[in-house]
Amino acid sequence: MVSCAVQQEQKIYPVVQQTSPKVNRGQELADKIMSICDSLSNSEISDDEKKGLYSEGENALNEYFMLEEEEMKEPRLQGAVERFLAISLKNALKVNEAPTKKEEEESPKDELLNMTTFLSADELLETLKEVEKAKENISLGIPIPLDNETVLSYVRLYESKLKNWFSASLERGYPYLDEIKAVFKDENVPPELVYLGIVESAFKINARSRAGALGMWQFMEGTAKKYELKIDFWEDERLDPIKSARASAKYLNFLYSTFQDWHLAIASYNCGEGKILRYKSTHPKGDFWSLRKTRFIRKETKEYVPAILAAIIVASQPESFGIKISSSYKERDFASIAIDFQVDLRELARFLDVPVETLLFLNPSLKRVLTPPGKYELKVPANLYEKAENYLKTKKDLRVEYVIHTVRKGETIRTIARKYKIEPSEISAVNIGLPARLRPKTQILIIRNGENHFSKESAVSLNNQSKSDIGEEKKVSQTYIVKKGDTLAKIARDNGTTVESLCRSNKITTKTTLKIGMKLVIPSD
Repeated sequence: MVSCAVQQEQKIYPVVQQTSPKVNRGQELADKIMSICDSLSNSEISDDEKKGLYSEGENALNEYFMLEEEEMKEPRLQGAVERFLAISLKNALKVNEAPTKKEEEESPKDELLNMTTFLSADELLETLKEVEKAKENISLGIPIPLDNETVLSYVRLYESKLKNWFSASLERGYPYLDEIKAVFKDENVPPELVYLGIVESAFKINARSRAGALGMWQFMEGTAKKYELKIDFWEDERLDPIKSARASAKYLNFLYSTFQDWHLAIASYNCGEGKILRYKSTHPKGDFWSLRKTRFIRKETKEYVPAILAAIIVASQPESFGIKISSSYKERDFASIAIDFQVDLRELARFLDVPVETLLFLNPSLKRVLTPPGKYELKVPANLYEKAENYLKTKKDLRVEYVIHTVRKGETIRTIARKYKIEPSEISAVNIGLPARLRPKTQILIIRNGENHFSKESAVSLNNQSKSDIGEEKKVSQTYIVKKGDTLAKIARDNGTTVESLCRSNKITTKTTLKIGMKLVIPSD
């Protein structure tokens, strides 16, 4: 009877699975991410295939962040995520590496004004006829003596020996000419004086003279600052064709108001107003052509004015002189976005899927791949305006820690990288054209987000910095991405803050479990 009762109390229990479904889910995702990483490690895959794999990887990361805490703890999954982030970083540093700085090109003025321009009587007569015919189709606001032998000699030079050079100069300037002419007109300067840029720089944005004048309009640093062109750690507005064009127009306007003669004003642009003022003090009625016969000015200035007058004639009617302009020159089809925070152009270019060089072409005054602190008019391709604007809205309140480091004697890129606990390649990626051998007192930019700067989840941009901060090592807030092995104490220690400040800034407690990929704001205090 007893055994019978025992049998009646027996219950049947379901078989318990040995492996949790949640763990299986984590393992499946780990396999997926590992497979993506293996494929990305194959050096023979195409760029398009890589792009597709990175997209798959980012989708897998999104799945990872949607998992429950227990699922995310799966060791193999954490290892897979960390491997993918490491591969992404390596690729980002390579793809977003700062472009090599273009070598400054020598201004053509020095060589051009020393060329022999002598013409025979027959050549002078033939050239005069060409000029008179071309003049019928152009209207000029500046007097040009068409029968002047030196002017005619330069016209002949431009249409013959220097034909290809002149054509290339015009093509280089065409994307800017309409806008620059409007600027000159706005400053009460004859629009045709934009062709002064042919003689000064051949319309090369980065032209530098032997004397150190820089840009399309060849400003020395002192004159540039006098006419409100900014030159600092972040940018050199002499390299901005439009801003420097306005400064050039203002200067030409001032020179004309001083001498009431455009030829003397042009001469002053080359040699400075001091020499012309000294001449006028003894020759009140003297003009440029009488000045040209004296020793008051150098040969360069004597040739400078005729060379520009000839350039105006030929450039105003190039087809009359057999000069054809190719339609292949690069247009500046852009839109401006007003920003008051700093933007990393590599990140923006990556988001817009355009080369960094495209953004630098549109923002030529920049000396870094980061926009300056404070207000800045960022130019982007016109067809990508809305996409860029939406992207920038998400970046406005995000911050990154950075330092402007002044190189000390004996320091190298490697020793500086070690000091800031970053890779040497990260320094090269931020500083355009950084030489392998650093000179003492050179200032370089250090972004202190380390490997997180390019990760999908970091989404950082630079914090504003005042001018007084330039040259100082200044810490500001940053976004940090949690990695394997991180604890609140370790993150606080490595980033120069306290656990209490870390918790307060992120509205968490000391008991909060950290997850790989979790974003934390590192306080600046």
